[in-house]
Amino acid sequence: MTDPFQEISKNLDHIKKEMEYLEHNQVLIGFFDSGKDGGKIITIVRANEYGAHIKPKNGQYLWVPSKYAIKEYGKDVKPKDVKGLFVNPSKKSAGINEGGKYVLYFYLLKQVTIPARPFIRKAFLENVKKYQRYIKVGIDEIVYHNGTGRRLLTKLGMLGVSDVRKSMRRFTKPGNAPLTIDNKKGQNNPLVDTGQLIKHVTYRIMPIGGVGK
Repeated sequence: MTDPFQEISKNLDHIKKEMEYLEHNQVLIGFFDSGKDGGKIITIVRANEYGAHIKPKNGQYLWVPSKYAIKEYGKDVKPKDVKGLFVNPSKKSAGINEGGKYVLYFYLLKQVTIPARPFIRKAFLENVKKYQRYIKVGIDEIVYHNGTGRRLLTKLGMLGVSDVRKSMRRFTKPGNAPLTIDNKKGQNNPLVDTGQLIKHVTYRIMPIGGVGK
């Protein structure tokens, strides 16, 4: 026969252990600088979340590839890649002569302004009360049903990822600039038009002040 005092002591030890786990660990939801495109993704996320004002580092203009350049040479095309490229001052662009017809390959821009689209902050603010309810339910699971702190943080992480993705899909204003829409085949949601950002949303369970596992 099970000793009720031993059972209570065991349950209390479990609760203490899991609450200590929650005290020393956290779940982070968002984008992380890892993998081949990690740094590039972080830069794009930061520019969209907070806005950005981009000016050329070298030279007078930013060279922004047109849909023709991207189709012919890929999205990472550079001016040096295009044979016969010349600057057309009247059109503020650079292109090639193709059978007597001017084909625009690069827009020449003195600056680009990316408006803020705070989809991460919006996702949190819209769902913070829901997260609080999940935390309460998770703690009840630990106390009464042998739940674990890691299970609670995992549920919160998966929920947060889903909410950020929903926020990205809904964030259509401000939309893409006309030039960007043209280059992206009519896509007007800058956060999901290529599918890259939404694919990279994830979560990590990390020691507070430490390195994630």
